[in-house]
Amino acid sequence: MFEHLDDPTPPDATSRTFGAVLARAARLRRRRAASALSALVVGALALGVVIGVTVSGPAPSQTFAAFDSQTGLLAAGTPVPSSDLASVVFIGDLHGFALVVHGTQTLLAVSTDGGSAWTVADPNLPVSFPAQFEFSDDAHGYLWGGPPSTTGTVPLWVTADGGRTWTRAGIGPVVSDVSAIGPDVWAVVGTCPVRPTAGPSCPVVLEVSTDNGQTWSAAAAAPPVSENAEVSVSDENIELARITRARAYVLTFASRAGSPGTAGSLTYTADGGQTWTARADPCPSYFDTGEQIAASGTIDLWVICASQASAGTQAKALYRSSNGGMQWTLAAAANAPVLTGGTILAAAGGLPTEGYVTPYSLGHENLAVLTATDAWLFPDRSAVYDTTDGGRTWGVVAGLSKAGLVAGGTGNVVFADATHGWVCETGTGLWRTTDGRTWQRLGP
Repeated sequence: MFEHLDDPTPPDATSRTFGAVLARAARLRRRRAASALSALVVGALALGVVIGVTVSGPAPSQTFAAFDSQTGLLAAGTPVPSSDLASVVFIGDLHGFALVVHGTQTLLAVSTDGGSAWTVADPNLPVSFPAQFEFSDDAHGYLWGGPPSTTGTVPLWVTADGGRTWTRAGIGPVVSDVSAIGPDVWAVVGTCPVRPTAGPSCPVVLEVSTDNGQTWSAAAAAPPVSENAEVSVSDENIELARITRARAYVLTFASRAGSPGTAGSLTYTADGGQTWTARADPCPSYFDTGEQIAASGTIDLWVICASQASAGTQAKALYRSSNGGMQWTLAAAANAPVLTGGTILAAAGGLPTEGYVTPYSLGHENLAVLTATDAWLFPDRSAVYDTTDGGRTWGVVAGLSKAGLVAGGTGNVVFADATHGWVCETGTGLWRTTDGRTWQRLGP
């Protein structure tokens, strides 16, 4: 995916630079509560299916009806309806990959025409939805996350043939987040298996591969963050926001239900993980149950902070930094005092209280940042919002509603460049823009 600023020097904030770069939201790392999360996934998928029934669109053909009703493994090349896609990534404006839930199986689908048509690449992935995945080109990809194994491990799987076959990487035990720039791949790894009860925090290490994930070695220094490996929906989360081959941020936060105010941690490397420098985490108490970080360059950072969630709502706050996280400014907020201990942030801006971001968003990308001024937000169970003024004001993307997307589903939003983007809503369908403004619904 065209998502990194692959330049060894800090970028100037020019339209030319940002027009060629997308540093999308670093993916939320694994969902470690198998039982709680499975129930959440089923609910989200059921909601998506209900929504899909209400959306007008082409009637499903007999081929796609057979896809939904067929049991057992599907053959490679089987057509996949866009309404069955759960999340997508794209390599440029034509080549895309998608996770699909089919019965008890999670499969990989591929598109070569910008998302209009999809076929099965692998009918039974080694990781179940809500797995996370990334492709650096049309052959090399990485798959991790989902429920932990019975031994408490969350491994990384690597493909070199476009997702048709997968090999387990020799790192672990718990892979939290992965980022690839060409053959150069980083993985943030927890050193303790997932466990059923509370225990001491464990160190986190950075593993690096320079050959498309075939071989790995530890970076010179580990990021100064730790993880709590206890099974919990709202357990500590670790995110890797990689900007260039050498420059990256690692975000960790650990607030738990009933214990708000646990400070998060943000750290930065400019030399490929040889050294790390602490940065301030801007999220205030009660708004730090969930966090996501995104960037349009080495020094332009966006952090979404989120409270506990209840009845489809979640208080949210957006903080911006123009100097690499050394200082932060509150850009917008959506207050829900009942969820934040009465705390109200002094900002407006149109952020929605409706919908969930991390840790309730099933690992999808909620925030896609294109430039220092332009970004997109898709909270689960909400509408899709965008901003063109650096996050100070947000509004519902009317073009998506006109194209048939109904608010209230779950999915992700991704961009391959400044104009080519996709919104996937589970159980409903896939939408594409080729100019960053107008949208069309793809496929049946």
